[in-house]
Amino acid sequence: MSRFTPLSAVAAIAVALAAPLAARSGEPSAGWKAVSIEDLKKQDEWRRTSPTAFAKVSLDMNGDGLKDEAALVVDRARHHSGLRVCFGRKDPNSPSQCHILVDDNLEDGYDIMGLDVRAPGCHLYNTVNDLVDASGRICSRAQALEYFRVGSASSFYLYDQKTERFNRYWDSD
Repeated sequence: MSRFTPLSAVAAIAVALAAPLAARSGEPSAGWKAVSIEDLKKQDEWRRTSPTAFAKVSLDMNGDGLKDEAALVVDRARHHSGLRVCFGRKDPNSPSQCHILVDDNLEDGYDIMGLDVRAPGCHLYNTVNDLVDASGRICSRAQALEYFRVGSASSFYLYDQKTERFNRYWDSD
């Protein structure tokens, strides 16, 4: 059974064509470290309203019933910031399956970004995987990962089990 129910043929075609642009499952995450929640809470008032400063969330993105962890991360050696998702594990001794969804060449780019969880359901979007004029509505039984900049850009990620890719949907800017 499909986790996605596009409401228009145009939206289905846009997602299919965008698959090569979507974040691939299994991208290497070595070198990436979680950002300091304490430091973020000192910087901005809006971050103080969340116990994790909107820098880390738990959700079930892939629908397996296990809690996945999403976090803002930094790779100091490369001077990059990003977004990492690690799938939950039934066996705590098994290796983590982590994925880098955003790899930004600004080391402090995480300073302005935040994470939140969207409930399963239908979501409107303006763009998918950076395709222009690919607006529509996507429905999912799984939770979505919201990646946002306060007062500006907002997007969310859904994991597609069939393609094993994370698709990014923009709903602003």
